[in-house]
Amino acid sequence: MMLTNAKRFVNWMQHSALPEFLHQGVKSLPEGPECFRETLPDDGTLARSRVQTRQLYVFAHATRTGWLDARETLERVANQGIRHFTNEQGVFLFSDGHTPDDRQQNAYEQAFALLAYSELYALTGEPQFLARAGTLHDWMQENLALPEGGYAINTNRPPMLSQNPNMHLFEAMLCWWKLTGQPRWEQEAHRLFALFTGHLFHRDRHCLTEFFSPGWQADLPESAHVDPGHHHEWTWLLYEYQKISGVDTAFWREALQHFAAVAGENPQTHAVMNEIHSDRTPYRAGSRLWCQTERLKADVVACVTQRNNAVYQTLDRHSATMMRQYIDGETTRPYCDEISASGERLPHSSPASSLYHLYVACREIDNLLQANTNE
Repeated sequence: MMLTNAKRFVNWMQHSALPEFLHQGVKSLPEGPECFRETLPDDGTLARSRVQTRQLYVFAHATRTGWLDARETLERVANQGIRHFTNEQGVFLFSDGHTPDDRQQNAYEQAFALLAYSELYALTGEPQFLARAGTLHDWMQENLALPEGGYAINTNRPPMLSQNPNMHLFEAMLCWWKLTGQPRWEQEAHRLFALFTGHLFHRDRHCLTEFFSPGWQADLPESAHVDPGHHHEWTWLLYEYQKISGVDTAFWREALQHFAAVAGENPQTHAVMNEIHSDRTPYRAGSRLWCQTERLKADVVACVTQRNNAVYQTLDRHSATMMRQYIDGETTRPYCDEISASGERLPHSSPASSLYHLYVACREIDNLLQANTNE
């Protein structure tokens, strides 16, 4: 397979986006240490801790695999700047602002910290990152774990439950399990997989539910709001879990992909929509960039598991669509982050948080290309 557009995406990431965010996406904090910028161009908004941890993950992985050398920046942010976003216990706050919401201790932020620590440990071998991860995971189990399984949104333990932080915690657990083989991470991965199969996956609708009432009951008005992008993301994660656990996840992956393909794409733009209703009608028909990257990761899974010309052509077509709609022609920012329901590019700055989605999709494609080259 030629995969011309997929290769063009990989080239753009390695030689344009990554260097731009490394050289322009770092700033000094008032007290001295460095942190990562929230956007490019920097629009002056508060810096969220998830941006710090996502960028640490991206640049640690890119450094470990030889795509660039970000060791100096990683050392300054991971060992100094990150303290600006944590409390005395090393728990991550939402942002560096000063309102109660800014200081909230969310499960989502902790999940991405655990992901970043896994890659920093893989790069450096420094025991401090394994220790930080263990301490943070212990804190989550004490302060956020739910008796019915999974984790609350934050330490206020609101009655609404969300699948999203649990999905990203699953991602972090898989990374730590593959890296160390330690039972702590393996057992948590199994528990979160059981949460998915038992509650997050709606058995009647064959789709992923986002929001729940206590006990993981899908009976809220918000339970009818569905994210197609997360269907693609779970497809990839379930295959990652299958590779390390040996558990066959094909049933759930195929169901998620069927729902996303039938109902999740805007018929006018052919982009993955932000949200739809569980009855398969559009809810928010615009399309964020991250949703497109998750579709690419699911496409890679299809290429690996099905290995026919049609799935490779789909991957390359989706790569071309994403490049055309979000990246090609941008001169004042690295990428467009969202298009409208009619396909118009929205004008705001490029959020640094989207680089993580782009990078992981790019590396999955690159792994596929390298595997095909070596056959």
